[in-house]
Amino acid sequence: MDDHSDHSHHSVGGADDAAVSRRRAVRLSEILPDARFIGCRDLLGRGVSDDAERCHPGEIFVARLTAGGDGHDQVAEAIARGASGVVAERIVPTFGTPLCLVRHACDAFARIAHALEGDPARRLGLTAVTGTSGKTTTAWLTAAVLAEAGIPVGVLSDLGCLDGEGLSPMPRGDDGRRLDDPRTLARLLRRLVETGCTHAIVEVSSAMLAAAAMAGVACETVVVTNLGTAHLDLHGTRSAYRRIKRRILECLTPDGCLVVNTDDRRLARMADRHEGRGLSASLTGEGDVTASTVERGLRGRTFVVEHAGCLVPVSVATPVASFARNAVLAASVGVRYGLPLESVVRGIESAGSVSGRVEPIACGQEFAAYLDRPTCMHQASSTLASLRRLTTGRLVVLLGGSVAHDLDRDAGSGGTADDTLARWCDEIVLVDSRRRSRGRTRAGTRSRPRGAGEGNGLFVRVGRLLDGLRADDCLLVLDDPPPLATDPTDPSGEPMSLASVVAAWMRSTAASVELPGARRAA
Repeated sequence: MDDHSDHSHHSVGGADDAAVSRRRAVRLSEILPDARFIGCRDLLGRGVSDDAERCHPGEIFVARLTAGGDGHDQVAEAIARGASGVVAERIVPTFGTPLCLVRHACDAFARIAHALEGDPARRLGLTAVTGTSGKTTTAWLTAAVLAEAGIPVGVLSDLGCLDGEGLSPMPRGDDGRRLDDPRTLARLLRRLVETGCTHAIVEVSSAMLAAAAMAGVACETVVVTNLGTAHLDLHGTRSAYRRIKRRILECLTPDGCLVVNTDDRRLARMADRHEGRGLSASLTGEGDVTASTVERGLRGRTFVVEHAGCLVPVSVATPVASFARNAVLAASVGVRYGLPLESVVRGIESAGSVSGRVEPIACGQEFAAYLDRPTCMHQASSTLASLRRLTTGRLVVLLGGSVAHDLDRDAGSGGTADDTLARWCDEIVLVDSRRRSRGRTRAGTRSRPRGAGEGNGLFVRVGRLLDGLRADDCLLVLDDPPPLATDPTDPSGEPMSLASVVAAWMRSTAASVELPGARRAA
């Protein structure tokens, strides 16, 4: 038998096929030492795919369970398209094409993907951040802490990819996947290395853990923000979701450090059971790194960070308690790397806020306004509960369509997003081109004109709402942040983000420009 497969199969050639042939080859026996090979002693691969329809000649096809179905049922099509070998969890007809049997196909897919990129994680000091909410904020605050100390650090998160050359949008594959596709994760980690980063912060979602995208990736530090309940549409049950989240511990190196928010009782128990090195962070109790609030209000929060008897004050523009808690987690990572607490605090203050995560919208208006992009009800509820405690006047929410869709899905049979969130708000207004916009107050619901996608109509609608806000009120915009490198206020026929419309109204009224159909703020 051959040492590896180099079979030719009928396929339509193209640029993708040529790219596969130029890639470095990897031996599966080195990547998957417990695998069994049938039809060969080893299998050589220059690419990997888990989608038979997108499999190119020379790639190894991994038969795993995906949203598209069971890959074992797609083996024949992958071979017809030129797959050089098949990785599967059970014996399947391969028509002479070499077969590699493994226990976990998802794990094998990720390990092959990272090996094809040269295992870039091995050349980075990697910090993985996971949790039900607060991942993005913690990731970017942690990066700010390391950058303040002069450490070349990159970030992979929902907000985009920050490498040694700048920030760019997070790429999305043909099938819609992002970092939950291990090929994308491995490729971006390699980009961080090539652009001079020595450390990386990776936001790890439950989808990534469910897909085993981190398999074989060793992390120096693992941060867990909290452990609530979310994304049951993907994971089924609360216990299944929490089991998946705990998989992050498999990524921690033997001498790595686990950083947890011990204000969460579940994580406090996780820390107690952890036998390796760990740091506890707390905003309300005892821990290795703690914080106590000095002053808080709708315009920001001041708190004192303490570690090993050293106390340093920090002021941030984001007032909610979750931001302060995430800042303490970021400070704990700085402590883990031996950074002085004064330097750690400077990093947090230099960030001030995180884009689209309870980010202040300040354009000279008298009331407080924030933009937030929650992905689950747990996160949205936490933000609103915190703002409710700080707001002496009215708390008004503008709810964008994409956020409403995600929160509706997360709420499941518990009702719609605006029904659930209305318990904290004096008024909540849904603006969605797919549904009739409506407003909800504590007195009931009333119809609203259609808004998103109507250009000036949306601008006027929002302007009328903002006209009624006063100095002690608070506006929370739940919507996607404006896209990177675009002009979000360009008056085209495309829908604009709600944050862009709100900011444009504020700037216009501050400049005393009268908008058609809208009054100037008093």
